[in-house]
Amino acid sequence: MESAEWLDQLKFKASFGQQGNDKLGTSYAYYYAYADQYTISGANGVWSDGTLWFKGNPDITWETSNNFNVGFDFSFKQGMISGTLEYFNRQTSDMLYNKPVSPSNGYTSIPMNVGSMRNNGVELELNYRPIANDKVTWDINFNITSVTNKVLKLHPDLHGQLISGSRIYREGESMYQLYLVQYAGVDPATGLALYWDADPILDADGNTQKDEKGTIIVGDQYLSTDASHAYSYNRKSTGNLMPKAYGGFGTSLQCFGFDFSMAFAYQFGGKIWDYTYQDLMHGGTTNPLGRNWHKNIMNAWTPENRNTNVPRLDGQDSYTSYSSTRWLTSSNYLSLQNITLGYTLPKKLVDAMHLNSVRIYGSAENLFLWSTRKGLDPRQGYTASQGATYTGSRCISGGIRVEF
Repeated sequence: MESAEWLDQLKFKASFGQQGNDKLGTSYAYYYAYADQYTISGANGVWSDGTLWFKGNPDITWETSNNFNVGFDFSFKQGMISGTLEYFNRQTSDMLYNKPVSPSNGYTSIPMNVGSMRNNGVELELNYRPIANDKVTWDINFNITSVTNKVLKLHPDLHGQLISGSRIYREGESMYQLYLVQYAGVDPATGLALYWDADPILDADGNTQKDEKGTIIVGDQYLSTDASHAYSYNRKSTGNLMPKAYGGFGTSLQCFGFDFSMAFAYQFGGKIWDYTYQDLMHGGTTNPLGRNWHKNIMNAWTPENRNTNVPRLDGQDSYTSYSSTRWLTSSNYLSLQNITLGYTLPKKLVDAMHLNSVRIYGSAENLFLWSTRKGLDPRQGYTASQGATYTGSRCISGGIRVEF
């Protein structure tokens, strides 16, 4: 490749590794998850034969993750352009889970291996150096990652689907989706929140009918103000909430003793459940201490403001801020992670002080975050933000570094 003057380096790389995991929970009972465990109680020399305390699973085994990476490192034009292009695949089998069961069994859950899952995607990192000489060096960097998640297989007992609270896991689909009531806006006549509902289809004996996955079969949808009924019979999957891509970019400049750098992070193409916004959009309270509201509550329904998506303010309404698709919003964001400015004293001046180097600098961390809704930090999770949780602290500092 010596004849290719434009190409400095082209390196092919590949790796494979395997990891095991046996962590099901924090209790020491999980150290022996394969065995039934009992408690013995009593007093005055009279003791019980033992009460089942933890239901074990003799067939449980380690969760295993296989990690495969393949890609290229490259450099062109004497380092003017360099970077990495990489494909990664992480496949996890025998995933550990505490499966909920009916309390009538004498226990509420059983540890088991529920299935397998795959995360794969592509990562690109680029570095560009437009100026490089004795006086000035300027670098620009950019990286982007795109990840796809898929549940490959679930335990046969689950019939291809597992519902746990507001989460749903299905074979062939992303695990990063929610199972929610569908919000339908506001009734312009009454100001009550509306939800898409449906009634279960009953058999000849009056029992609800279910499909092969255990999901209740329902009839046609209709608008309802009873969100709890919709929760029981007409919740829907939100689809994949993961961002299409995420990454960062930045630049650094060294010029006549000065150095400057800044770094950004971004994410786009996903959705997130904004818990804090939900808490702040309640319908009112009888608590004498009161509760805060989001400014969007100013658009609540009134007889003069009927065409709105915000229900009326009435503390007696049960379903004004019910958990639903109403609280899903874009998880796009752009954050300014860091800015640094410094100056290194000239060598002649430093030598006169009998020192090796002196640098004066200032730095700022977590300066700004731009997101769909002010106050929302989508970096807190793929599916939901943490309710009433502060974002990362902003830190502004400066100093002087002296080397002897």
